[in-house]
Amino acid sequence: MTTGSGDSRMLGGVPMWGDATATGPMPRTSTVMPETARAPGDAATPTPPPGSSVVPDGAGTPPRPMTVGTAPIKGKKGRRARLTVRRIDPWSTLKFSFVYGLAGMIVLMVAVVVLYSVVDAMGVIDSLRSFLVDVSSNPTGGGLAVWLTFDRVLLVAAILGLVNVVLFTAFATLTAFIYNVCTDIVGGIEVTLAERN
Repeated sequence: MTTGSGDSRMLGGVPMWGDATATGPMPRTSTVMPETARAPGDAATPTPPPGSSVVPDGAGTPPRPMTVGTAPIKGKKGRRARLTVRRIDPWSTLKFSFVYGLAGMIVLMVAVVVLYSVVDAMGVIDSLRSFLVDVSSNPTGGGLAVWLTFDRVLLVAAILGLVNVVLFTAFATLTAFIYNVCTDIVGGIEVTLAERN
């Protein structure tokens, strides 16, 4: 508002733009400085919110879309580690070998059942029984013919499987003890481990 002939329009005591009574032209200054001229304490350029696909390209230019691509990853050589097996725990070896021996026994039993069924279906078992009857003086075919029944064959396979489990477990545990004694004398087995590229 005008207070007199020599007064200027005031806004809080500061001459406004376009006021003819101002002492001189006021220079227009910008509070935004280019990125290279900013001091370390100045405010930085506002960053786009997370998830935005537009990146500001400077003052006065429209934003440009951000392109996301996969840069080729240079093949790095995997790390290598040279380790020494100093000790094998006998208790863990015993448990592992026992379970492994039981798995082998199950495989043996399944194989015996399948093979006996196939051979019996082909008539080989009956041919062997008749041959044993003809060879021996006993009309039942002697002692060998009795062992050709399915129950006897399965019993023999189970006994062999159990013996295998016991022997394999004992041998593996004894091997672990012997290895631990040898490592105290001459050192353990060195193993080199490497990552895949």
